Amino acid sequence: MRNSPLDRDIRLLQRASILAACRDGPADRSTIAERAARSRTTVYRATTELEADGLLEKRADGYSLTNFGTTILEQLTGFQAELAGAWHLKPLLDRIDAPELRDHVELFADATVVEASADAPYAIEQRLVALIGANTGEWFGFTREFGSPAVVEAVSQAMFDGTSAEWVFTSEAVGRLSEQHPEAQTEMRALDRTASYVVERLPFNFAVFGGRLVLIAIDPTTGVHADIAITETPDAVAWARHLFETYRDRAERVS
Repeated sequence: MRNSPLDRDIRLLQRASILAACRDGPADRSTIAERAARSRTTVYRATTELEADGLLEKRADGYSLTNFGTTILEQLTGFQAELAGAWHLKPLLDRIDAPELRDHVELFADATVVEASADAPYAIEQRLVALIGANTGEWFGFTREFGSPAVVEAVSQAMFDGTSAEWVFTSEAVGRLSEQHPEAQTEMRALDRTASYVVERLPFNFAVFGGRLVLIAIDPTTGVHADIAITETPDAVAWARHLFETYRDRAERVS
């Protein structure tokens, strides 16, 4: 049973910090114990096992990762980042069912997640309005549903104040905007700083305000903003831009 694939992989996860301690070059067991915050007994046993499995090699100046060990460490690190991101994004993942997000949850491992609550039902709306008002420059994003008239008003005001934006909407969202906020839609379409596109489907709502990505979850029952995740991580913003451009390039421009 000890040698089953599952047991093997669990042991590797447990040994990830030992492997990481050797990432930058040879390290003796005392150094590994210090870097990995493990006891010398644990490090002795772990290095012996990892050497036997071909992940570490012992040299005169300490233990080094083999090529195989480097590959395994990269996979373990990626897996741990994905788990961390998924746990961190749980409030949004409970509301967003999209492979585009599930396949990249590691990008949100360090994001700030804000949830609405019965004690603060407008916390998300207020945070979004503050973000919109504080960020100028280039904006882009997806809208498939509107959660708050106050957010629409804040976006409209930012457009009038000089912000430029490219946005992809679902046709359903455009219809609701026409019904609920006809003046805002007409005024924003008249601005030469905005470009709007329409597609039938979008995976979720998000916005990038001046280099800050905001992922937005809407409560399907109440229609209000329920949760947001905010990050300035360059890889996350680059992912959002690529996703935006993918949908924009197959959308119909309406303004």
